Amino acid sequence: MKLKLSVIIIAYNEERIIEKCLQKLYWADEIIVIDSGSTDATVAICEKYNAKVIFNKFVDYGAQKQFAVQQTSNDWVLSLDADEVLSDELVDEIKGQFESNATEVVGYYLKCRHVFLGKAFLYGNESNRSILRLFNKNFGQFNEKSVHESICVNGKTHKFKNAYLHYTTDSLHGYINKLNKYTQLYAENKFLKNKKYSLFEIIIKTKFEFIKKYCFELNFLNGKEGFYWSYFSAFYTGVKCIKTNEQHLINKK
Repeated sequence: MKLKLSVIIIAYNEERIIEKCLQKLYWADEIIVIDSGSTDATVAICEKYNAKVIFNKFVDYGAQKQFAVQQTSNDWVLSLDADEVLSDELVDEIKGQFESNATEVVGYYLKCRHVFLGKAFLYGNESNRSILRLFNKNFGQFNEKSVHESICVNGKTHKFKNAYLHYTTDSLHGYINKLNKYTQLYAENKFLKNKKYSLFEIIIKTKFEFIKKYCFELNFLNGKEGFYWSYFSAFYTGVKCIKTNEQHLINKK
């Protein structure tokens, strides 16, 4: 008997992309979507694909995803974001693994390939980064990070060969909105830990982030989109540091 799999997705106003994500999940035994109050067609699209939609107020990413895990009825859980789409090759690879009930592995790493402004990156870290996304919930859980959360497992892991596509944004307007949300969560979390950044730190961190992304991680091979991605990665780094300092100013008032 094959292993059963639940897929979890957290969503908020994702009508732009979530259908593309759901179309590749026809084979899953269960799809759980945790919605935090979408006002667009997100819920209707999810129900069209027989996903179970549950409302839960958003606090942070780690808590929301762990809540999603707790709603699943199967031991094995695949965590996806609404803007992530499995390739046909990865679907076949996962299905092949789950046709057998025998496995010593408790977690699987999936390769992530970024699609930024319509371009799939073919070089560097953004084309070949492995992230733990598929796991046995009896041996793992999400950490408590408010943003850039991750799964922690206790046991043997394995890497799949094929990738899923991460459609980061189709417009700079959408990307900046996302960046604003992430940097705010980061700043609030760091403020609670009494973190502050000096001007020197901000300058060095921002410059190094661009050099790392564009040169060391080979985004110069990804054309103008690779430059844009590196630039905004550096911008993100600077903004989250400045917003952290801003939290201290706000709370002095």
